[in-house]
Amino acid sequence: MARYADGYVHGGGPPRAFASAAARAHAAWQDFGRPGRPALWGQGYFGLGSDAAEEGARYLRDYYAFTGPFADKIAAANLTTPQAVVDFVRGYEEAGCDELVLLPTVGRLDQLDLLAEVLA
Repeated sequence: MARYADGYVHGGGPPRAFASAAARAHAAWQDFGRPGRPALWGQGYFGLGSDAAEEGARYLRDYYAFTGPFADKIAAANLTTPQAVVDFVRGYEEAGCDELVLLPTVGRLDQLDLLAEVLA
């Protein structure tokens, strides 16, 4: 990342994991003598609404089945309440994330509207 790229993309996880990875990215950036700072991107999964929690968990367990038991941990981290989304976004922001991608785990357009309401 520090030698060839413009920044670091975190593959998911809680804000504290992102903060730790971002610190390592900054250190590597400095070690290579790069000017400025690396761009930092993060991602998370969400499923909002009364029936979205279980549907989203099923999707994530299926999608990440190749990881074995770790798929259950990924599914458990699905953001399923407005407060969880707000806390997640705030945590990434405080850790210096430049761009955060929130991916819906439920394949309905209402998910975008529900997310927009939470983040308004």
